[in-house]
Amino acid sequence: MAENEKNAKRLTALETSLMHLQNDFDSLNDAVLKNAQRLDLMAKSIQVLSDRLRAASEPVSERSAEDEIPPHY
Repeated sequence: MAENEKNAKRLTALETSLMHLQNDFDSLNDAVLKNAQRLDLMAKSIQVLSDRLRAASEPVSERSAEDEIPPHY
């Protein structure tokens, strides 16, 4: 009987450890997903800024009036 109790305690300890590990895994997974979303947003922002810089560095004669945004926008 003592062996069964010993095994039951070990099983409970293992289940508890697994539960904590699963919780940690879920937390880390959420953090990775949030960081991936932030990186995607930053990459899009960098692309927009890069396009603006490229357009601003073109000589004025090569720019069309359609490329210009009115100042109130």
